[in-house]
Amino acid sequence: MSPISHAEHVASEVQALPDLSSEYPLGAEQCAAFRRDGHVLLRGLCTNEEVAAYAPCIEAAAASKRRETRPLSARDTYGKAFLQTHNLRSSSEAVRAFVFAKRFAKAAAQLMGVRAVRIFHEQALFKEPGGGPTPWHQDQYYWPLDTPNMLGLWMPLVDVVPESGALAHASGSHRDGILGQYHISDQSHEVFAKHIKDRGFPVHCRAMKAGDATFHYGWTLHSAAANTSHGMRQAMVVTYYEDGAKVIVPRNASQENDRVKFLGGVLPGEYARSDLNPVLYEE
Repeated sequence: MSPISHAEHVASEVQALPDLSSEYPLGAEQCAAFRRDGHVLLRGLCTNEEVAAYAPCIEAAAASKRRETRPLSARDTYGKAFLQTHNLRSSSEAVRAFVFAKRFAKAAAQLMGVRAVRIFHEQALFKEPGGGPTPWHQDQYYWPLDTPNMLGLWMPLVDVVPESGALAHASGSHRDGILGQYHISDQSHEVFAKHIKDRGFPVHCRAMKAGDATFHYGWTLHSAAANTSHGMRQAMVVTYYEDGAKVIVPRNASQENDRVKFLGGVLPGEYARSDLNPVLYEE
């Protein structure tokens, strides 16, 4: 009998993972709440069994790409907020299967009310025990696309509470659009905390089980508290955008970085349809 090739071994491992193509029962009220508030919490987007199967693959892929070795005390606010690793699907077929899940992509399309969505990127965001707070910020500051129909899925791989770093969202803040050129920093936190207070936006932060997921628009203000627990807060993020979006002229260095790194260098004015951004769901 001939030895099993590496490709066959990988295929066998992926086939053994739970299939994530089944549909999540998303209701009209949840879609309406998402568009009104700019965020929504979907309980049980993944089952306990599904998270248990995929989490070790995500953890291993994140560990293999992690470059941060400094102690927390030596890092700035951004560095203390989380351990961030992008594009894990490039080195793990199991992670690819997870982030390409039709269940997630269809939910994203339904929430935004669009016909089809493409993936922008994925990232593991792990907040260490003792890790600092994530300042208030807008994700779309980083994204060089011409559509408001972009959102991020944020799924914890472990149970989280506000004190261990669950996300907090300012409801309705997405309707104010871009609020300035602020990257994640002490300054963004100060400016946006004042904006939230001045505008009277209610802030929501709830405990989540592993496999629950929040979705939020790119302009929705959000943050997370420091991790005061003794365990690692492990979360996976997948970002989607409406098919048909075009690349804009980058407004800052971060957008230029994302244009090259996550959109395959597609030029401003062209459709964002690189090989890195396949359609993951289409009606």
